[in-house]
Amino acid sequence: MNDPFRVLVSGPLEPFAAEFSRSLGRQGYTPISAARQVQLMAHLSGWLAGEDLDVRELRTTDVERFLSARRGAGHTHYLS
Repeated sequence: MNDPFRVLVSGPLEPFAAEFSRSLGRQGYTPISAARQVQLMAHLSGWLAGEDLDVRELRTTDVERFLSARRGAGHTHYLS
């Protein structure tokens, strides 16, 4: 999927997805690169929902747990 606006983001980050996509475009991201960032956002949003975490209270330790979970699931990109 090469269009960041077609990446489905559900969960607590859903309200921010469209503006995040537009912001990436304004910053010069290619559609493919932007779509990958939005896919990462979607993964984080789903993880937050599964962990029952409020995005307004997200801590560095939560991000570290998310990245660890990505590594554990076999993801090889966007791990830091």
